Amino acid sequence: MGTVSRRWGAERAQLDGDEARQRLLEAASRCIVRRGNTQIRMAEVAAEAGVVRSTVYRYFPSRDDLLLGLLLMRIDNALAGNVASLPHPDDAADSILELLMAPVQSVVGDHLNKALMSSESIALTTALQIGSEQIVDVVLRHYRPLFERWQADGQLHADLDPRETARWLHTAALFLIAPAWRHRPADAKRRFVQQYLLRALVPQIGQ
Repeated sequence: MGTVSRRWGAERAQLDGDEARQRLLEAASRCIVRRGNTQIRMAEVAAEAGVVRSTVYRYFPSRDDLLLGLLLMRIDNALAGNVASLPHPDDAADSILELLMAPVQSVVGDHLNKALMSSESIALTTALQIGSEQIVDVVLRHYRPLFERWQADGQLHADLDPRETARWLHTAALFLIAPAWRHRPADAKRRFVQQYLLRALVPQIGQ
């Protein structure tokens, strides 16, 4: 279905829905970085984007929807890069470890990711809850080809449901970058993945 062009603030240029959403998400990102957490207001985003508040609500009915849109965009982009850069995509154990450790490294030096995962970012919890299935859709779109390849090779348990596997890998990644675990040594996080997650997924490790 096509998008409807709308005027953007005081600009003459017409923006379609996707471009308008992108501009609002970029404005929200700047607000989050400036605050250091996700406790932003829609009026704040509107001012940052140079539009009236009703424009923000036109594309994102609530702050939770705005945060979810930002999460979906960043997760989609991050997973595409992570999967494309896997050094050994045919090796299930090595790849799962890399995919789970990549989000841990993404917080280091990234002001937006650090603010999103701040302990003060309580609004993020609601966005994650309301968009949990949409997030799993994004994760599964990137991981399904890998799961299918690994299961065909016997490197992933044959009875694992791809969607549930994607869900729990995403949950584990969030756990590792949450404030309580973020500052633990990388070796401790790798041991957690190897000793508790890979054994449940990869037959050779679980034996």
